[in-house]
Amino acid sequence: MKLVSQQGDRRFWFLRLEPPYDTPIPHFASAFVTVLLACDPTITPNKQAEISAELVQRDCRYVLAWGHNATSWDDSVDMAFISTDADFNPPSDRHVMTTWHDNDTIADVIWFAIHNTNFNSHDFRDYLALMIGTNPDIESDVLQAIHDQLTPT
Repeated sequence: MKLVSQQGDRRFWFLRLEPPYDTPIPHFASAFVTVLLACDPTITPNKQAEISAELVQRDCRYVLAWGHNATSWDDSVDMAFISTDADFNPPSDRHVMTTWHDNDTIADVIWFAIHNTNFNSHDFRDYLALMIGTNPDIESDVLQAIHDQLTPT
């Protein structure tokens, strides 16, 4: 994982997961936002569910899914959150917001993450661009969009 940009106490990180997808999701000091970039159309539903559960376990509280079959990631994270309670009714103060962005540009998704993800008492400080799979062009676009939207101070 690498720190891409920091503005005051807001940090945007980048992590690429590649098959077999066994790199752990990092721990942050507090709840965080993930921009999930789905770049591997061959990922299995079981592996997708494992990654989603790990995001929820690490206290990711907002996931913006973009890329291949982004809505399936939105659903997968929703199921991971609901599954944290034996009765499938977790407390609302632990809610994980999810959105998918099939028709948005990467720059639009990064902008949305930085400017529109705080809700209720959340004032996020850490943002993670999580690339699932490899695509150098998309990675370059993501890194550029982060630099454009979160100017270092």
